[in-house]
Amino acid sequence: MSESSVAQGRRRERQAGRVERMARERRGIALYRERGEEIEHVKGRTWAVPSCSGEGVYLVDLGAETCGCPDFASRGENCKHVYAAAIASAKSECCAGCGKKVRRREMRGAGPENLTFFEDDTLCPSCAVAHGVA
Repeated sequence: MSESSVAQGRRRERQAGRVERMARERRGIALYRERGEEIEHVKGRTWAVPSCSGEGVYLVDLGAETCGCPDFASRGENCKHVYAAAIASAKSECCAGCGKKVRRREMRGAGPENLTFFEDDTLCPSCAVAHGVA
């Protein structure tokens, strides 16, 4: 086997890996779009992501980039659940009241009239109601 055919084989393998990775990224985006409301922050860098089949959830550790799904177990690479959890994490922030990670669009600004929090603090819906933030 010539050096050029070996190099071509390696290039094809790398390209196939990129295509596979991009497909999983696209499936992760689709999973977030379809079921993003069901993705929940557990604690730290851990998220609960629903199974696409609708049967249960998988725990995703974004710090270690691991998932409890069969796809991750067999391949050892990021699966669609990891990508969906990463999107949910990027679109979330911590509530200044309870520390819970909540989707940014659900947060409410404390405002200058609230004496408990700083003006630019944001609160989850529960803490906003409890502290009189509209």
